[in-house]
Amino acid sequence: MAWTFTKGGTTHRGIGAYVAFLFSLPGLIIVAYILIGVFTNTAPPHLPVTAGSLTSAHSWIQYFISIFFWPLSHWHPLLSVGKWIQTGSIIVP
Repeated sequence: MAWTFTKGGTTHRGIGAYVAFLFSLPGLIIVAYILIGVFTNTAPPHLPVTAGSLTSAHSWIQYFISIFFWPLSHWHPLLSVGKWIQTGSIIVP
């Protein structure tokens, strides 16, 4: 079943529908949102030892989740149950 997109009285089908949608206002907003997510991403995937491992799948899934939820990286709650205390080292004196 081909996807259809109507723009300006013209109905596009198949790959033409995807291209027409990308160059519409909602399509450009979605593309901009994803590009901002790619360039502000703080969790790029690391290369695992084996290409087809579960670690590889986890790394790429984590990467795509961080792209789509990038606005949450700017959220800093005012109140929190606990706070991380920076000590500079993991060894307790």
